Amino acid sequence: MFDKALRFEGGPDWHHFHVYTDSTLVAVLLVAALLLAILLASTICYFATRAIMLSIVGRLARHEQRKWLRAAERHRVFHRLAPLVPAIIVYAAAPLLTGLTFPLISALGHPLALLAACYMVYTLLRAALALLDSVGERYSHFPSASERPIKSFLQIATIVLYVIALIAVISVLMERSPAYFLTGLSAMTALLIIIFRDSLLGFVASIQLTVYDMVRVGDWIEVPGFIADGTVIDIALNTIKVQNFDNSIVMLPTYVLLTNSMKNWRGMTESGSRRVKHAIHFDADTVRFPDEALLVRLRNDIHRPLEAFAPEDTQRRTNLGLYRLYLTAHLRDHPAVRRDMPLVIRQVQSRQAVLALEIFLYLDETRWEPYENLQSDLLDHAYGIAPLFGLRCWQERWPGARH
Repeated sequence: MFDKALRFEGGPDWHHFHVYTDSTLVAVLLVAALLLAILLASTICYFATRAIMLSIVGRLARHEQRKWLRAAERHRVFHRLAPLVPAIIVYAAAPLLTGLTFPLISALGHPLALLAACYMVYTLLRAALALLDSVGERYSHFPSASERPIKSFLQIATIVLYVIALIAVISVLMERSPAYFLTGLSAMTALLIIIFRDSLLGFVASIQLTVYDMVRVGDWIEVPGFIADGTVIDIALNTIKVQNFDNSIVMLPTYVLLTNSMKNWRGMTESGSRRVKHAIHFDADTVRFPDEALLVRLRNDIHRPLEAFAPEDTQRRTNLGLYRLYLTAHLRDHPAVRRDMPLVIRQVQSRQAVLALEIFLYLDETRWEPYENLQSDLLDHAYGIAPLFGLRCWQERWPGARH
């Protein structure tokens, strides 16, 4: 009686065998047992694989030299790889369901295999993305990370991974070779160029910015026409994020830095000096040759001897010339002025009918607030000492204003 309810038949090599039953109850029990076995095997293998793999990785990551492995562990790369094992088991067990003649269950075998294959692609994609994140984190600790950022390249790799995963999933669902879709991809090149125009331009621009070291994170840049005047805080594939000095954030397309003019103040920071360039305008009527009263006043009121900065015949120099010599000597003795860089005080052409004296020098301070304070102190002295030389600064007066 039991033989009619359940019987086994094996092939000639016993690599395959068939189970037959005339009892609905036995068939239901066998199918339930098969499904339960697949579920239990998947669950047990998942937890076993996860525990063993994480234990091995945890021990290997304890070594100081394996910082890359610790970064991958922090981003849960191996946690995301663990579900690959139960997916493989389900994919391998799907043909067992297909071979059943039990209603509905046999029809689930093929879709279950496709879903398991798609899930394997999804699992590998998540692990690969986590690996890219760990690479980015580890690289950020390198000294050259600020000079050679790789965020744009990681974003390109992310796009490539998504494209590969999409092609793989479509190939699995349509049961065609990936080469079939890759050959058809060339026909869509023009459409892809339009869709990914900014990404392609950003990728090319990122390569040029990196190769020629044009901009780094932390650089102070100015981009006219884009209201960008501040510090670069992020360089991505498509955009560069700039924090202006008013704490506003400006997002610039990466290729803008190549197609438009850009001023990078990194050279100023690396040189350790910052330029002062300022023009003082004098009334031309106050420029004259000094008389004895003016020379006496200069000798009495200036803290340094007149002959110290004007050793030649002072009668042959104008009061503007003496002022220029004095200011040059005073600035050269200032401790904040760089002596190894140009210091020039010259007359320049002015757009108005006045005399313009330009001060051109370099300070050893590059920070904004201390630099502005030093510059203001030097210019305050330049303006304040001018009346002692009989000079009057020129200022425009409105018609009808009282003098």
